[in-house]
Amino acid sequence: MNRFLTIVSRSLRTRCPACGEGKVFRDWFHVHAQCPHCGIRFEREPGFFLGSIYFNYGLTALIVAIVFPTLLFGGYADNNTLLFGCLVFMILFPVLFFPLARSLWLGFDEFVDPRPKK
Repeated sequence: MNRFLTIVSRSLRTRCPACGEGKVFRDWFHVHAQCPHCGIRFEREPGFFLGSIYFNYGLTALIVAIVFPTLLFGGYADNNTLLFGCLVFMILFPVLFFPLARSLWLGFDEFVDPRPKK
């Protein structure tokens, strides 16, 4: 459990899941090829980060699936307002969450299949 929490903490800070020191991202949309500190390759194979879509889409869908009916049936907003709000949310949130989704995917991969220490 301690290893899991360490990797999650590193992922939430967008740090290397193996060493916790190197930054994962050069900028908002670009991942370093390898950790600047320990040198492990982040992308194990072409298309590796496609799995981060599960985190991004899953969290976006979960939030909308909980918030929309709660606000609608609670009488806090009408249907059209909620539809517009959810549309805006579903466009902006995945873009804003993009780096964290990739970092979480990288951490998940490190937890399930750790890279050998050099």
